[in-house]
Amino acid sequence: MAVLFAGMIFASILVVALHLAGYDAVAAVRDQSLSEGPEAGLLSNLGILLMGFSAATAGFGAWKASSLPLAFLSVFCCLFTIDDAFLIHERLGFWEFLAFALYGLLAFIVLFLFWKTADFFPWPVLVAFGAFAVSVAIDVVWGDLVIFILPPSQTQYFLWRAGFILEDLPKFGGILVLASFAMGESLLNPAFEKER
Repeated sequence: MAVLFAGMIFASILVVALHLAGYDAVAAVRDQSLSEGPEAGLLSNLGILLMGFSAATAGFGAWKASSLPLAFLSVFCCLFTIDDAFLIHERLGFWEFLAFALYGLLAFIVLFLFWKTADFFPWPVLVAFGAFAVSVAIDVVWGDLVIFILPPSQTQYFLWRAGFILEDLPKFGGILVLASFAMGESLLNPAFEKER
């Protein structure tokens, strides 16, 4: 939980600092292709980099230790990275729920495999997936809810834009948790100790 909160605090401080410096904080959390300023995609790109690192680290650990749970974690992280980098689920429109269902299925498989194969329940992974679920819920509901409840106004526009930040804070925290977990499991795995 500490890593999740550390990630969310880091992202919050970054957003506030950018806003105070006169940059568009919303552009910094969203994908780089959606804005033109120098801050565009800053947090998004950092998250993509960390998730790619998680995929590579878990993949290396899976290969080195013949770990099926780490292999599925690597697949999850790899798909997440590709999706985030190319905005795939955003382009699916109505069918976006299929991407979220695939992530949910992979998350369940990862948790089940760690619990059954690795003989422990991966609480950090559950925390990360929980943070992703909060992010998805905000992504799916927030904008429509704000537009439905409030009439067109500055407040509506502000809250609608704030939804992008609220969506990406737990997402970035979850990414940091997965990166830490993947690195810990890959480098601290007993299979590595035998080879040293």
